[in-house]
Amino acid sequence: MAWLDAQYLWMLWLIPLIIGLFLVAAWRRRVLQRRFGHMSLVRRLSLSISGRRRRYKAAITTAGVALLILALAGPQVGTRLREVNREGIDLVIALDVSLSMMAEDVAPNRLGRARNEVKKLLSELRGDRIGLVIFAGDAFVQCPLTTDYSAVRLFLDVANPNLLPTPGTNFEAALEMALQTFEAPGGNPDADAVRSKVLLIVSDGENHEAQVDEVLARARSEDVAVYTAGVGEVTGGPIPLYESGHPAGYKRDLTGAIVQTRLEEEALRQLASDGAYFQIARTSSSLLQLIPALDRLDKTTFASEEFEDYDLKYQWPLALAILLLWGEQLLPIRKKRPDSA
Repeated sequence: MAWLDAQYLWMLWLIPLIIGLFLVAAWRRRVLQRRFGHMSLVRRLSLSISGRRRRYKAAITTAGVALLILALAGPQVGTRLREVNREGIDLVIALDVSLSMMAEDVAPNRLGRARNEVKKLLSELRGDRIGLVIFAGDAFVQCPLTTDYSAVRLFLDVANPNLLPTPGTNFEAALEMALQTFEAPGGNPDADAVRSKVLLIVSDGENHEAQVDEVLARARSEDVAVYTAGVGEVTGGPIPLYESGHPAGYKRDLTGAIVQTRLEEEALRQLASDGAYFQIARTSSSLLQLIPALDRLDKTTFASEEFEDYDLKYQWPLALAILLLWGEQLLPIRKKRPDSA
């Protein structure tokens, strides 16, 4: 036997307390009877009162309360097989980790803000498979498609510019790697299933490789819906540099001027021509509006799992408790025909 809410079993300590209250009440009645007069006379005057029935009522009440506590704890008896279908879509998140994502026009910086917003998005998803691709001048799969959101969060935490030695921002590499993620082993559990595939690109929009049309056309031909999220402000800001974790000034161009990086919304809007564009700004974010868009897509059954589940049987102690407490109210303590003296 198992319990659904075993923490309620601690309330069983009320049973000895109730028994103690009944004993105190009986002792109190006896004290009052002695004050009233001689015990033999009191018994003759109260022949219609049944002490046995009074004890029965106390026992019934105690048993009823105990059964109510057991019903509240939710007894689970026996097991039964239960089948659960996992349904959802395939969502690959391509996260820009280029050096420009370290700009602090949004707090704490573009990359940190992007990671936090993606984690909020994960908290709203149910049953979808998530993959993570990080990219800069190159791209690689940080996390393949999985339903383990905790693993995705861990990979998000360690995403940083140091993971990719190639500088710059290459949308073509990100798109290509995302398409490979959809086709990876384990990414297609049922070849006959029509799966909804979504690519979310989270970036500041600075693309140093202009050749994306061919890969984007391929994504459309494979029914991959492309959404983009722009991180940062159009006013932009400098790119801080760090050495051994300590600030080391700002990135400068060949002339020595501080490089200013800005959110390039137009490039991201062009990538999301078949989807939608969301902005993660300094004081607001519209990324969670992606959830209604995903809900409108067709869900696919990824897997069917059978597992043993306990059968909840709280109804029986609850019904018996109600019956006992109702019967206790119907049981009188007075006899219909008191014994003659």
